[in-house]
Amino acid sequence: MGFIDLHCHILWDLDDGCRSPHETLQAARSLVALGYSDAAPTPHAQPRYGGGDPRVSRERLAQGRALLAREGVALALHPGAENMVGPELRAAIDSGAVRALGDPGRYVLVEVPFEGEAPALADVLSRLGASGFVPVVAHPERCSEFERGGRAEEIVRMGAALQLNLGAVVGRHGPKARELAERFLDDGLYAVACTDLHSPNGAEEWIGEALETLAERAGGACLRRLCEENPRRVLAGRELA
Repeated sequence: MGFIDLHCHILWDLDDGCRSPHETLQAARSLVALGYSDAAPTPHAQPRYGGGDPRVSRERLAQGRALLAREGVALALHPGAENMVGPELRAAIDSGAVRALGDPGRYVLVEVPFEGEAPALADVLSRLGASGFVPVVAHPERCSEFERGGRAEEIVRMGAALQLNLGAVVGRHGPKARELAERFLDDGLYAVACTDLHSPNGAEEWIGEALETLAERAGGACLRRLCEENPRRVLAGRELA
């Protein structure tokens, strides 16, 4: 048992995350040192990245598993993708080709643009729900869409789960993101907390600080629920606590 990271970019050369097998190894070792036992690497499922190709992503996941096994790094890797709200995700829903988290893959990580409104969000969430999926909205505290009062609560009422970027609670994404993260935490809106790790540089230090800060602000039980209990339920396709 251990923490589970459902949002990270540690598979090399798929997007703007880790660039080499060496960086993947460094990132994985940092996660293990911090108490993580599992991770679902979530390459950006966009045509401009290699991670936009499901076949390439599956092959890299297999290569990543083999690399960690060969080097004795005890981090289990699971399927995942970060799906941008837009036409590609709509098409994937319509064709039955949605890239979900884990296996059986009931939960889907959904990304909203950082700037501006996201008018397609409600439609995409409704389509996912109608298709039997539970949307997990990535880092709402970083998106101006959620600066509007009541927007986060509205999305949760629609059946979506919210995912906290751990770095937000220590100011890695700026003061506004930290303010929103603290507000959403205090209101109990988050279902999971993840690293969104892109690079191993300094990872062990800032993630460690973020985990400590989260525990201090929300309590140890909340830390375990967001970083271990609910992520494990996501991977198993079970209801969230």
